[in-house]
This record gives sequence, structure tokens and C-alpha cells, in this order.
Amino acid sequence: MRIYKTAKALQKALPKDKAIAYVPTMGALHAGHMVLIDAAAKLHDVVVASIFVNPTQFNDDADLDAYPRTPKSDVALLKKHGCKYLYLPKVEDIYPKGTKFSAAEGIDFGPLTDTMEGANRPGHFDGVAQVVSRLLEIVQPTTLVLGQKDYQQVAVIRAMVQRLDIPVDVSVVPTVRAKDGLALSSRNKRLNNKERIAAGTINVQLAAVVAGLKAGWPVDVLEQLALSGIGQNDLLNPEYVQIFDGDTLLSYLDGDNVRELVVATAVHCGPVRLIDNRIVNQSNP
Repeated sequence: MRIYKTAKALQKALPKDKAIAYVPTMGALHAGHMVLIDAAAKLHDVVVASIFVNPTQFNDDADLDAYPRTPKSDVALLKKHGCKYLYLPKVEDIYPKGTKFSAAEGIDFGPLTDTMEGANRPGHFDGVAQVVSRLLEIVQPTTLVLGQKDYQQVAVIRAMVQRLDIPVDVSVVPTVRAKDGLALSSRNKRLNNKERIAAGTINVQLAAVVAGLKAGWPVDVLEQLALSGIGQNDLLNPEYVQIFDGDTLLSYLDGDNVRELVVATAVHCGPVRLIDNRIVNQSNP
């Protein structure tokens, strides 16, 4: 695997005549990321990954500072899984005009950012659109590979790609889970043993909501039951549980005919904020 710290060096090295699959990450890599890398390798011969903790998508400086950084083990994992190119830039390389400039500035994402993460993390998706538009400009991949765990983020990126007319396909890989069902996340590394055990409750409650929806239970009842069920653990403080239309991200109304029905949550587990979701009308790992 070759490591490049500047956009100029990476662009010079990338083959011009081959399709490229690209996996953007913020590092602290785990098995979930490797599933994305493996999926990328199945899509195209050339796999590019990037590791960049993007400051513009954090609305809390303490959260940015606490985000785990494990570059040595990250590189080892990527090599093991056959990643060919790693882009490892500094802030100045991603934002040569400064962090206030964004190719995605002014995009109105409408209801895609009105709820859930958009409502609870002001400015977060502006930062996501800013960094992903820049990364796509640098890498110019054929396919962008993302994970389902960040469901709302994927919706925002799809919309951004469409609005900016970026020639890239977006491929979404199902969430990878631990044995107790907790979605794999870099933030899990910050949990102590008691918090880690408590966090397993999140998936249990989401699975219960899925079962309830399939049985015809009312949406508002299921959301409140999940909030209550998560909050019964002293180490868990749920921010939201929302059932929504996967295409519009608008709240689901009982009886609506939707292509994809989703339940998502954000939960504070000790000092760590975790997100997760489950798609109702398809199998989930």
C-alpha cells in the first residue's frame, strides 16, 4: 500500500485508465471499515482509502479532541485488506483556501437535515458535505463506498452528489455489528466495560421497534417505548428515536406506503454519543 499526504501526490499516482472505488474514513479503523474496503475491492481493482478527522463537521471541540486516532494500526489493517492507496492529509491540504470555503456551500438539503443528526448537531452536515465534496474532487473515484450506520449522512451525500453533478456512484454497505448487536463504531473504543455492556441495549430496542412495526403497532407508541427502554439503563441517555421514510427522511405516518422504512436513534452512553439504525423492510445483520 502506498501512502500519500498531499492531494497533488495522490492524483499523480492514481491510474488514469482504471475504475476506482473510494472509502473515506476518519480513522480508528475496525472490522466495519474493513467490510467497506472488501466491498470496494469487489467493485473495482483500485481501492483508495482516506483517513482525515474533519474539524468542520464537529460542533463540539471536546468531541473533536476526544475522537480516537490510531494511525499505526489503521495502516496495518488497510494493508491486510488489500487497500492500494491511502490518502493521509493534513487540514491545510484538504482546505487550501481555508475551512470557510466549501464547494457545497448554499445547498438546501430540505428535510434531509431538518431532523435527527441535523437537528441535534447544528452545522454537522454542512461540514460533511464540505469535506466529501473536496475528497471527491481530489480522488475522482468511480464509486464511493459508504456504510449504512450513517444513514442520514448517506442521504445527504447522495443529494450533494446530485446537486453538484458529481460523476460518482454511491454504494452502501450494511452495518456491521458485534455479537451483542452493537453497531461497530470508532467511538466504541472510548467506552469502558460497563458502558460497553450497556450499549448493547441500543440494538435490542431498535430490533423491538422493527418487530412492532411489522406487527402493526402505532409509530408514536413504538418510539416512546424505545426511548423508555433505552433510558431505563442509568448509563444510557437517548437523544431521539425516530421512525421515518428512508427516501425523504420525513417522519413515518401509520399506513404510509414507503419504499424503505427506517428506525434510527442517537444515544449518549457515558461520555460517548452513539448512533444506529435498522431498516424495517429488509433483513438486518
